[in-house]
Amino acid sequence: MNITAKSRYALKIMMDLSLHEEGGHQQRHNIAVRQGIPLDFMDQVTARLRSASLIESIRGRSGGFKLSKASPKISLWDIFQAVEDNLYPVKCLDHEKCALEGMCVSIDAWDEVFSILKNELQKRSLQEVVDKWRQGNTHMDENAPSPITICSRPHYGQGS
Repeated sequence: MNITAKSRYALKIMMDLSLHEEGGHQQRHNIAVRQGIPLDFMDQVTARLRSASLIESIRGRSGGFKLSKASPKISLWDIFQAVEDNLYPVKCLDHEKCALEGMCVSIDAWDEVFSILKNELQKRSLQEVVDKWRQGNTHMDENAPSPITICSRPHYGQGS
């Protein structure tokens, strides 16, 4: 499974919207600042989330984004599927022809790996990961004016 920056940012956006759900629509700039997401990248990701009916947007000064349905009804699979072009770990699972298709010893193993990942991500709701984050960050105020970043760990390709 190829998890790209789109998925990392989509999860941050969705978790941020869930954390601030009571505050209504969240302005794009505020989400970007809180989560450390470049605005132009955020626009690409939110367009995909909107297209998948995971978020709603309202234009104008008091506009912004909000979840289109309750966070317990949104799975992690829904989020990743909305923003990724291809979630399969190998091309042949995406119905692309391969010269070794007839004698490939690993295709069934890759299919099993993909099924396990997909099933687990479908079982995990946005609400579950937000609740888990809240439990680990009880010292932080989610409505504080200073930025709250959901993940400050370095990611692949971003330092050590």
